[in-house]
Amino acid sequence: MPRSPGCRAELRRGARRIILMTLGHETTRGRYCPSIRSGRQSAEGPTGESCMRHTLWSFARALTALALVSINALGAYAQDDPARPKIAIVSLARVQAGYTKLHEQEDALGAWLDQRRSFHDELTNFVFLPKRDFEEVVALMDKPRPLDATDQARLDELRRISDKNEARFSTLRSTATRSADETAEFNALQDLYDASVATLRTVQQSIVNDLGTRRETALAGLMDTVQQAVDKTARDFGYDLVLDADMVFFGGDDITDVVIELLNSGTGLAEPAPTPTAPEQPAEQGQQGGAGGGQQTGDQGG
Repeated sequence: MPRSPGCRAELRRGARRIILMTLGHETTRGRYCPSIRSGRQSAEGPTGESCMRHTLWSFARALTALALVSINALGAYAQDDPARPKIAIVSLARVQAGYTKLHEQEDALGAWLDQRRSFHDELTNFVFLPKRDFEEVVALMDKPRPLDATDQARLDELRRISDKNEARFSTLRSTATRSADETAEFNALQDLYDASVATLRTVQQSIVNDLGTRRETALAGLMDTVQQAVDKTARDFGYDLVLDADMVFFGGDDITDVVIELLNSGTGLAEPAPTPTAPEQPAEQGQQGGAGGGQQTGDQGG
């Protein structure tokens, strides 16, 4: 049985699952949340609490690495000075909650993802176009908004062609007995749909790849700043070892508030690199057709 064209919502949900599952943003209920930050509710999931886990684990790994480096240095220190080392702890959860730039980066990344997801979702309205026309839609929709009158008119025209082909496909699909010509027309429309879905999958993967790169780049810059803040606080207050509070059952001076204040003031710290905001061109645009590229093939409902 050919796939039903009445699955735009399924295409959109599938894209969101692919994006979010690839990035590890899966809630304990098996639902998915597009927000990285906790407390933001969405249609995809009731809470963003577990969506923070990937970022939280990344912070934990980085601070653990910092602690291990400090422990190795402590071995050499202990050989030279028998005095008891001065130990501090930092609460990872509180640093994450209180670090303003982290939330700004999350918001910027979330806004970018919302824009690209809307871009993908809108493309599902054009899946009954020939490949060249569908690629033209991709190029038009990736232009800055609002479109000029010519581009908007062309986009509206392509939407009407796709809708007409979809209606014709639905009619043919529900026809119990088709003539040879109707069967050929039905198969041609099915091929249009399948080719567009393949392009959509490429767009989905492009979004996933771009999002992963942007997030890792932002996190690396922020983590470098966190390490600077911890190092500076340790030096200023004479600490020999700084550990993640979650790794310590007892002991250690809590310097979390000092680290957070230093992070948010930025005093003496290098500025983290900003997250890129301009969306990249999606893959598989190919050579763009002219104003009438592929219309004869696409307008099969006449």
